[in-house]
Amino acid sequence: MMKKITLLASLFITFASFSQVSINEIDSDQTSTDTQEFIELLSDTPNFSLDGYIVVLFNGNSTDNVSYTTIDLTGFQTDADGYFIIGSDAVSGADVTLGASNTIQNGPDAVAIYQDEAANFPNETPATTTNLIDAIVYGTDDDDDADLLAALGETVQYDEDINGNKDTESLQLNTDGSYCAAEPTVRVENGCEPLGVNSTDESQFSMYPNPASNGFVNIVSKINGKKQVSIFNVLGKLVINTTLTGERLNIATLTSGIYIVKISQGSNYVSKKLVIK
Repeated sequence: MMKKITLLASLFITFASFSQVSINEIDSDQTSTDTQEFIELLSDTPNFSLDGYIVVLFNGNSTDNVSYTTIDLTGFQTDADGYFIIGSDAVSGADVTLGASNTIQNGPDAVAIYQDEAANFPNETPATTTNLIDAIVYGTDDDDDADLLAALGETVQYDEDINGNKDTESLQLNTDGSYCAAEPTVRVENGCEPLGVNSTDESQFSMYPNPASNGFVNIVSKINGKKQVSIFNVLGKLVINTTLTGERLNIATLTSGIYIVKISQGSNYVSKKLVIK
């Protein structure tokens, strides 16, 4: 599975890899009764035929992490901007509707796109990477579901409640291939901030030691709360993507070199250069 990767213009050589269609946004939780749940797909080209594709919803933290809904996309196509919406009955302009409310579970759960037949994914089908095109494992301030992540070949469980606003925000695909939480953006460009642009004073965050040589780095914010941390190598590949609840981040898996660290917390975010000796 490949997701869109945008490199820092000042440091990286620009190139990109694309899947044919990806999970662009998901909103699984709203205030009170969930009547505006939706999944937004995005294709690389407009009016893309979805024949042969299915979307499968998986229930985490249950026996074997099995599917509970499968949507057959044969006969549909994305719109002129590449969007396709699966949602509750009340979601305006949804291409496929799932029911009145509470049709997309809040987490820890997953959504996956397969190039396969719906008949191969009846309810209670275990999660798999066979014929997988794209997937997201998500939650609303839930513990990570390691088994579900492994079953779908993912390493990050994204938190719709990262900003404390799970009822009013959705998870949206960022330019670096990760997901941010922001106000829903159905059929319009996502609200994630572009990689490499600062929306806050550099002094908001500090990172040390830098250079680092002992397998960890401390990331400190002036504001209490969780921080989303993404680290990219010089080729723009995402090598670490995690939610940091404390200050110390384990970077023992990284080899010597120069990296770009993107730190975000609420509406504040910054990119910093990290040197590992």
